[in-house]
Amino acid sequence: MLKEVGASGQISLGKKYAGQLFDLQTMEDGRIVLQPVRVVPMVQEESAQYSVQVPVPTDEWARQHSAEIDQYNAWAAGRQPYSRRVRQWRADKK
Repeated sequence: MLKEVGASGQISLGKKYAGQLFDLQTMEDGRIVLQPVRVVPMVQEESAQYSVQVPVPTDEWARQHSAEIDQYNAWAAGRQPYSRRVRQWRADKK
């Protein structure tokens, strides 16, 4: 099968070989040999084990902050979604 190298210096092997790795060897006589390879990592690093403890709100917390929660919910109920406010702001600027 003949393949032509394009102006960018690339050659297409087809979808059958997409994503595969090849070892490219250039011989002294000008031949180019592509050998499919599988790369096996020599060192396998262990992923870091992080643990973060996030406090979970309890019923006691909710009781202590019920006034603030009610105030926020009242404020949020009177507001439009952010995306709608942005669209309105853009329309007003035109």
